[in-house]
Amino acid sequence: MSLSLGLLAVSTAGPFLVMAHVDAYALVLFRLACAGLLLLGWSAARGELASARPHLRRLAWGALLLAAHFALWVKAFDLTDYASNLLLLVAQPAMAAVVGFWIGERPGRDVWISLALAASGLAIIAGGDLRLGPAALLGDLLCILAGLAITLFIPVTRRSRAEMPLTAFLGIVFTFGAVLVAPVVLLAGDRVLDYPPASWAWVAALVLVPTILGHGLMNHAARHVKLFTLNLVIVLEPAIGIALGAFLFGATVTPLQLGGGVLLAAAVVVGLRQERAPRQAPAAGVAAS
Repeated sequence: MSLSLGLLAVSTAGPFLVMAHVDAYALVLFRLACAGLLLLGWSAARGELASARPHLRRLAWGALLLAAHFALWVKAFDLTDYASNLLLLVAQPAMAAVVGFWIGERPGRDVWISLALAASGLAIIAGGDLRLGPAALLGDLLCILAGLAITLFIPVTRRSRAEMPLTAFLGIVFTFGAVLVAPVVLLAGDRVLDYPPASWAWVAALVLVPTILGHGLMNHAARHVKLFTLNLVIVLEPAIGIALGAFLFGATVTPLQLGGGVLLAAAVVVGLRQERAPRQAPAAGVAAS
C-alpha cells in the first residue's frame, strides 16, 4: 500500500515543478530546505534526532546523492521535452538491477524479460529527442544521471533507513541536501525571491505531496521490497505525470509515446511477478543491514 500511494504522490513532482515557474536550482533548494526543516522540527519534538549519531557519514552521502538527483532532474526540464524527461525514468530499473546484483540480489528470468520490455519502451519513446538537438540530448543525459543518483541513494542509506525513525532520517537527509545545493543556486544566479503568490503555492504543494508524502512512503516501502521492485514501480510515474501535465498545462503524448507506455506497463507487471512469487528463503533486499 505504501508503495502504491508513494508512487501516486511522487508522480505529481513533474507537473508541480512546471507549474511553479521557479528557477531550477532555487526550486530544489526550496523543496529540500522546507521539507527538511518541517521533518527536523517534528523529529526534534519527539526526541528522535539522537538516533542519527552512528549514521552521519551515510546520511551525508545520501544527502549528496539525493541533492544530485533533484538538481539534475529538475534542470533537465529546462533542456528536453517534458514527456521525454519523465519517460526516461524507465532507465532506473536497469540501473537498479545492476546495483541490486552488487548488493546481493539475484535477478531471475522475469527481471530480464521486464528489462527488455522497458528498454523497448524507452527506445520507442526517447528516440524522437534526436531531432530536438544537442540541448535536448543533454537534458536526456541529466535525467539518466538523476536516475542513477536516486538508485544509488537507496542502498547507500539502507542501514540508516532501517535503524532510524523515518522522519529523522528524511529530515536530516533533506536538510543536508539543501546545504549542498545552496552554493549551486548562488553560482547559477538563480532567483530566490520575486516570485508571484501562485509560484509559492505550487512550491508548497511540491514540498508537501511528492517530497514529504511521496518520498516518505517510498522510503518506507524501501524497507520491505527489493531495490529492483522499488525502481520498477517508478516506471509508472511517467504515465501519471504526463496525464497530470495534460490536465494542468496541456502536455501532449504522441502515438509512439503511448505505445511505449504500454510496454512500460507490461514491464512492471512482469517484473512484479518475481516479487510476489514464494521464496525458499528471505531475499537480500534494500531493508537488509
